[in-house]
Amino acid sequence: MDEARGSADWWDARYLSGDTPWDTGIVPPEIVALIESGLSKRGWALDLGCGSGLSSRYLARHGFQVVGLDLARAALTRGCHAARAEGLPAYFCLADVSDLSFLAIKASLAVDVGCFHSIPCTRRAVYIASLARHLVPGALYLLYAFEPSPGQRAEDDDPSPVGAGDLALFAPFFVLRWSQHGRDRQRLSAWYLLQRA
Repeated sequence: MDEARGSADWWDARYLSGDTPWDTGIVPPEIVALIESGLSKRGWALDLGCGSGLSSRYLARHGFQVVGLDLARAALTRGCHAARAEGLPAYFCLADVSDLSFLAIKASLAVDVGCFHSIPCTRRAVYIASLARHLVPGALYLLYAFEPSPGQRAEDDDPSPVGAGDLALFAPFFVLRWSQHGRDRQRLSAWYLLQRA
């Protein structure tokens, strides 16, 4: 994977060029279903790798106070302007999601739609531990990630797939409630709902 993928400049360039296939303008149905299920208690929510803040704004409309975090300043600016225009309690921070130590809140919900698989493998355990410290017991965490695809060769700027070893890193802090596996943009992918122990 290209080292530049982890830099704010790389992400900003993608948003400024419009090369953002992940930014579909649609709140993922899995997030909608989770909120409509009533399983998640209202309170603070974290949108990790929030991009332009579409999911952040959705959560704010449904009773959460939201902190969206991303490395792309251009995306955060869009999210901030849109949230202000609607008067929503959604706040956006330029930050590395693998270190949440600057946050003074504990959330009842966290969502990560494709950020975790873009974090270098060497930082994933740090991300998980930091996230766990910022969730209340029983909090839900919805994760979307690419999975390893047999025989598929990664491109230089492709995210690193999330495999069984990565999922095992969650075990000290989280319990897996369910997973759903499928395909996205010709890659194997999965949704995972975990609960803070």
